[in-house]
Amino acid sequence: MSKVEPASQIVIVEDNVEANNLLRDWLKLRFTVTCFLDAESTLRILAPSDDLIVFLIDYNMPGDNGIILKKKLESRFPNAKYVLISGLFDAKLTEEGKKAGFDALMPKPFGMPAITQKIEDLLGVKQKESLVDMIKRQTSKLPLLAF
Repeated sequence: MSKVEPASQIVIVEDNVEANNLLRDWLKLRFTVTCFLDAESTLRILAPSDDLIVFLIDYNMPGDNGIILKKKLESRFPNAKYVLISGLFDAKLTEEGKKAGFDALMPKPFGMPAITQKIEDLLGVKQKESLVDMIKRQTSKLPLLAF
């Protein structure tokens, strides 16, 4: 197995299975992705790291919400970047997210290219090829099916 560059690690904490899977499937085209459905399993399973990791954390989850989870992760992942995702953003949650030190706030629904761009911005990655162009290039190599 090849070594994974630390800057390519994404951790998704999203309790909605469909949203979790959609994010995972899209982002794994470009990054190494680890997914969790709740704060408890995230804290239990992830080993502390000094690597640059981007956490995509849903706000509204069973148990600890996304803001509480970030507070618990900060000492274990001092170089991480944190993105709060939620369909519940209002002025109060926006203020709470900023006050908690999230690097970005992404209201749901958001487009996959938008979340990819946000992650790349946080990582300082220059996009060499858009994901759409990469997918077009890869699928152009597939044989055509005749019906």
